[in-house]
Amino acid sequence: MNTDSTGLFALLGVRLSTLVAGFAGGIVSLAFLQGLSRPQAVGAVIVGTLSAAYLTPFAVDKLGIAPTLQNGAAFVIGLCAMSIIPAVQKGVTVWAGKIDEMRTKPKGESK
Repeated sequence: MNTDSTGLFALLGVRLSTLVAGFAGGIVSLAFLQGLSRPQAVGAVIVGTLSAAYLTPFAVDKLGIAPTLQNGAAFVIGLCAMSIIPAVQKGVTVWAGKIDEMRTKPKGESK
């Protein structure tokens, strides 16, 4: 297996161990997500895996998580991704609304 900095995982911007930990978290999340069809369950695992792969470095950096705990953080992100995503979507919608409000508000008008 190619693990150098020019390999596929480096190209994708992810670490294999983070991807595997996120995948495991996504699989475990299925025990808590009731009533999913097979395609929804596969989607949940994919969402958990990708969320962990790309959000773990951010979480490790911003939350001050020790690098030795990165795979644990990836597992938790993979586990919780399906619960976190609605909150992230709501936050982005609120943020986008505020930006739109700032763009359309006449200059000099205050709230």
